[in-house]
Amino acid sequence: MRKTAFLLLTLGLAFASLAQAENLQIPQPERRVLSGSLSGDIVEYTFQVPVGSGPHDVIGVHRVVKETAPGVPARSSKGILLAHGDIWGFRAAFLADPAHSLPVFLASHGVDVWGIDFRWTLVPASTTDFTFLKNWGVKTDAHDLGVALTIARGVRLATGSGFGKLLLLGWSRGGQISYAYLDAESQIPPGLRQVRGFIPVDIYLKTDVEALRLAACTRYQGTLPGWQAGTFQSINGVLVKTIHDLAVADPNGASPILPGFTNRQASLAVGSMTFLFFPPGLGPVPNYHFTGGTLDANGLPNGLNYTSESRLLALEAGSSPYQPIRELLDADAATCDDPAIAEVSFDDHLDDIKVPILYIGADGGFGHTGIYTTTLLGSTDVSSVVVDLQPASAPLAEFGHADIFLATNAQTFVWQPMLTWIQGH
Repeated sequence: MRKTAFLLLTLGLAFASLAQAENLQIPQPERRVLSGSLSGDIVEYTFQVPVGSGPHDVIGVHRVVKETAPGVPARSSKGILLAHGDIWGFRAAFLADPAHSLPVFLASHGVDVWGIDFRWTLVPASTTDFTFLKNWGVKTDAHDLGVALTIARGVRLATGSGFGKLLLLGWSRGGQISYAYLDAESQIPPGLRQVRGFIPVDIYLKTDVEALRLAACTRYQGTLPGWQAGTFQSINGVLVKTIHDLAVADPNGASPILPGFTNRQASLAVGSMTFLFFPPGLGPVPNYHFTGGTLDANGLPNGLNYTSESRLLALEAGSSPYQPIRELLDADAATCDDPAIAEVSFDDHLDDIKVPILYIGADGGFGHTGIYTTTLLGSTDVSSVVVDLQPASAPLAEFGHADIFLATNAQTFVWQPMLTWIQGH
């Protein structure tokens, strides 16, 4: 009953948010041409929506769509909403290079693409009091995801594309949040549900690899005391942005973040040696990295295999300063799956999730480990695509967690198979 009440509240707040936005006279959406002529072909609409009474209770909503005329979105029977992961909001995660991006690719093939900025991505860097972040966890973002889905469906109805259910894509932490949303949505009547298919991208919520489960337990136990002592904000986004700024300002200077690296090498390491930023042995998977890379004779990063440095820098530049630690604790608790350490309730009904599933993985990221969670669902229509381009002897060169969106060959290995699945569902 609690799950049902939670989702009904989600739906109610979503419609309330629309009314609240109207009462507050939210400005017209920002319109940005992404592809085509000055009159527009594929554009992005962006606006913000209150989801609560606090000054930071605001989400961002994006729409990337083909237009038939300036300001007139083309009608589309295919709609999808993209949920980002840690550190980066929608634009940084999915539109770091608009000329080479999944949303523009999908929109160019007639898909109506939507996205969310979870509320923590909009917290200003100048913030000093983080008490409001204390209990912003996975359920907070799952609630806001429900709001964004309802808004997208409502706007699609108003612009001629109908009120049909949407596909949902969740990358990284956004995939875990999406699992939590679908877990709750599975407990309400089918007519009130909003999602008709799910694409978890390079992530697991549960794992059958004991070392990875235990690592999640250890991360949880290591993080909890700081949260209990009043540190409610992760500053990983500040760290990534600082590394970016130093790489741009003084690429050959010594990195103050990674001793023995230059600032440029540290920036490359964010992409190709991401595992360095976790305590040894406590990363989500071994050799975890965003972008496959190359090393010099000294074992230091000196290039990228599948994308350009400029795209990696654009990703780093878009970092959101803060993220709630409660969310990280919640996710690790779900993966740890040990009631003696911690327990969450947003994974209680995974076997009731019965929408079609397409799992996308990168062997340099979560890869095949993400498939296990899909086996716990009630879905009978489940398929997967895992990009594996390198031998096991070259793990750092492998297609990475963010190469799924940044790589020059991402269209061939990821986007086209995804589009084919979307068109069939």
